[in-house]
Amino acid sequence: MKKKPNSLFIIPMILLLFVSGCGPEPRETTTKGSIKCYADESLYSMVVEQRDSFVTTYPASKIEVEKVQAREGIVKILNGEIQMFVSSRGLTDDESKFVEKTKSEVKVIKLCYDGLTVIVDTNHQAARMTTTQLKQLLLGESKLYKVFIPDQNSGVFENLKVELLENKKPSGAFVVKNEDDVVKSVIKNKNSIGVVGLNIARESKGIKILRIGTDERSATGGEYIEPVAGYLSNGEYPLIRECYIFLNEIGTGLGTGFATYMTFTQGQKIVLAHDLGPATVPLRYNKMTRLK
Repeated sequence: MKKKPNSLFIIPMILLLFVSGCGPEPRETTTKGSIKCYADESLYSMVVEQRDSFVTTYPASKIEVEKVQAREGIVKILNGEIQMFVSSRGLTDDESKFVEKTKSEVKVIKLCYDGLTVIVDTNHQAARMTTTQLKQLLLGESKLYKVFIPDQNSGVFENLKVELLENKKPSGAFVVKNEDDVVKSVIKNKNSIGVVGLNIARESKGIKILRIGTDERSATGGEYIEPVAGYLSNGEYPLIRECYIFLNEIGTGLGTGFATYMTFTQGQKIVLAHDLGPATVPLRYNKMTRLK
């Protein structure tokens, strides 16, 4: 999956300067008030840490974080039901058409790069896989392993379908409710693999992550790449995906302040601490792994 720009409503976040003036103090500002932020299951733990850091810095703010799947979060934000959603994917063609039709003013802000990770149980002999092998398993063209993926509401399902399978259905996969269930299914079923977001994989016990190679490299004994921040940010990891903040806020309020925080230095350091690739601020990477 190569990085590609999403031109629809992607805006750069600029550093906000807050100046106090005369008159009554506003009930909500970019650093004061309350908001509920919905977070994709793949990114939930990272967003929680972002929230904890933000409210520590700005104690007059209160941010509740709720875990949802990608489709649910995007439907809610486009329907005006919520103010903020951190997503593991951008808009589908149908969702983009809905935005154009309804003249939605939802802002879409690039946050970071994530990697779809292929996982196996710790006793599994496999250590690497090509994107073609994964594609064959998902389409049912290969029966080498049983493969588990989260359901169609997840970002993982949509990413695989659109980017890897060219809009074909993953008919060879066993579809379970969510990414946590993928991990449980892989541990329970020998000779199986699963696909989840990187944070889910890093935080789970009893599994290991396979290195991924593209056929252009691997067919000649080339490189298999581990999903680490450096290879996510520079686009070399084959199963990369872009993550976004969706903001549906009237005026400039706490949602804008929190989004700005996540896209500037401190927030991007938290992104990096979760092994995700920073997308808005250049940071130094400590680990980049290439293995044959």
